[in-house]
Amino acid sequence: MDNSSKKSISSGTTTSLSSTENNYKINLEALQKEIKSLKTKLDNYERENKDLKKSIYDLTARYDGLSHQMGRGQKPFNIDAILTPQTPEVNPSGGTIIDNSGVVSIQSPPPTLVSDVNDQRHLTNQQRTKKMDERHFFYKFTLKGHSASVYTVDYSPCGKMLASGSFDKSIKIWDVFNQRELATFNEHNVNVSELAWNNNSTEILSGSYDKSVKLWDLQSNKLISSHNTSGFVLDVMFSPTDDNIFFAGNTQNHIIGFDKRSPNSILVLENDSLINALHIFKDGQHILTGDSFGKLKVWDSRKACKNSFPESFYYEGGVDGLAGTINNQPNALVDTFEIAPENRPISAISISRGKEDDGRFLAVNSYDNVIRVYDRSKVSMASHPYSLSPMTLLHSLTGHKNKNWPIKSSIFVGKDYNDGIGHVKRGESDNKSIIEEEDDEENITNDINQSVLLATGSSDYNAYIFDIGLSKQSGRLLQKLEGHTDRVYSVKFHPSEPILASCSADSTIRLWTPKKKIFN
Repeated sequence: MDNSSKKSISSGTTTSLSSTENNYKINLEALQKEIKSLKTKLDNYERENKDLKKSIYDLTARYDGLSHQMGRGQKPFNIDAILTPQTPEVNPSGGTIIDNSGVVSIQSPPPTLVSDVNDQRHLTNQQRTKKMDERHFFYKFTLKGHSASVYTVDYSPCGKMLASGSFDKSIKIWDVFNQRELATFNEHNVNVSELAWNNNSTEILSGSYDKSVKLWDLQSNKLISSHNTSGFVLDVMFSPTDDNIFFAGNTQNHIIGFDKRSPNSILVLENDSLINALHIFKDGQHILTGDSFGKLKVWDSRKACKNSFPESFYYEGGVDGLAGTINNQPNALVDTFEIAPENRPISAISISRGKEDDGRFLAVNSYDNVIRVYDRSKVSMASHPYSLSPMTLLHSLTGHKNKNWPIKSSIFVGKDYNDGIGHVKRGESDNKSIIEEEDDEENITNDINQSVLLATGSSDYNAYIFDIGLSKQSGRLLQKLEGHTDRVYSVKFHPSEPILASCSADSTIRLWTPKKKIFN
């Protein structure tokens, strides 16, 4: 065989091997893609299976609770028969019907499945179910528009608008009752951490991890002013007494006060840890903070360090950091309260709305999966009107998940709830007190207008609602709101109506309410 023939055979062999190798690579890649696809499907199936198991567990717990409440013995699981009375007309296929009032009824199975329930007991059970559902929140709408996690929401004091801040660096303003977007602000460089409205709902304040606090005009939809600070801004709030004054807390341990009338002057109070949350009391002078050392503190802003700068002064960094170490004036720190020995960071504080003074209930979210609810009714002028030591712990609420996540909560006080001494419920002809009614289990109040509720976000993709009033049900988990597909960072109750907004890392905002005709 000559050399040319050998070269030809060698070339053919090489081509054949190369072709085989390419086919092998193509098949291998296709196989790898298929394996990846199958793994994804398997993960989805496992997640669905987990959700189904969880649903079965929840339904079983619900069945057990209802059976116990109705005095029944255990029977084969049949949640449909428990929730609704038997009717002569039966749909063999089951299913749900939603009537014009928005009430969901679950059709019963054939009567032979549950044969020992008489009509009178069904009528009583139906009435009890109706009473239980009066504070049950239903999903109403989803607000979509953000392209990343929604971190915070806040209703305007007038109740007509909702503001949302997101990891997409934007702030959106929504029409609450028509569910439409009104405005978008895009001046922040990093995610928006917190929002606050002024008292007449015409301006909104935003804090961001870009270390700035920005003020926006809702009438012109323009930026009014921007203020740089020395650290990530974690919370902001307007003074309840003066819309010209607002405060911010940041990761440099500072509480910073700004006045629109004096743009070159700031007030600074220095803490020993991060200011994760703040609330300004109704006198406009005292500030409550929750910090990363797990402590509540009350500050007197009149004792803050005042820093002034020349009119033409400009500094790209945080002006609160120029003063160096801040020397608080004597008595600037009014009181300190440690919520738990472990000193887990506080992620949020929420105070109920009082009509004339600061609210009675204080809720504190912390990184130990516990929300502590305190009663402030014993705080009086005898010690200091804003002291923390006279507070009493009402509840340590659990069930939600917020370990290592900055989850926020909100408190709703019904319009007929009276948190004065004696706790008399208004709007009733007989003026019976809650203490008297607690003796009669049939008369447990389920009217949302006479209730105090606390809602919280959670890292398990749900929101939770607790009863925190002074009734027999106080401290109980009333409902778990399901629907979000990622962490629920924050919730907020409407200032007057029982409307709850929840915002999530799934980039959406959901609105919930127990009432039928609130939205258009």
